[in-house]
Amino acid sequence: MHRLEAYARLALIFIVALAILYLPVLFFLKKRGKPVSRQISYLGLVCSLFLIAFATIFFTPISFHPGTHTLNVVPFAWVGAGDDLSLLIVEKVPNVLLFIPLGFFLPAIFQKMRRLSAVVPVSFLTTFSIEFFQFFIGRSSDIDDIIANLLGAVLGYGLFKLLGALFHSKSHWKSFIGSR
Repeated sequence: MHRLEAYARLALIFIVALAILYLPVLFFLKKRGKPVSRQISYLGLVCSLFLIAFATIFFTPISFHPGTHTLNVVPFAWVGAGDDLSLLIVEKVPNVLLFIPLGFFLPAIFQKMRRLSAVVPVSFLTTFSIEFFQFFIGRSSDIDDIIANLLGAVLGYGLFKLLGALFHSKSHWKSFIGSR
């Protein structure tokens, strides 16, 4: 659970720091007629992208030694390895959670991303690029991470659609997604 707690602390610190840095921009844009709820959607996307980059690339040490690279191309190879539940909670669940905001904020900000068929390729390219880069900086690359990240993006998209169905006529939702 130590790693999961570290991710939670990292997320909290990062979101608070970014929010503090973004507040002056938020008030400036509010003066220029941009609704606060729309600015929150932009902030959400920026926070999620920074959090993804920080958690996947900068959170652990970088090593260019050839012996440190690992590659797993077999999906769910960890299942049946003995400590399945612990591995699921510590490694796979954070990957899912990490990409939920991306799947939510992409369609909130970009009208062309309001279809699952648009969100999935962007999410796939994002997670594939991360895994590709991680391999070359001495980290592990794992097909399960790609699957978990895609699942998170799909769940985020589903949350966007659910909230859209519930609040489609509300002015704050329309402002949040920029359709007002």
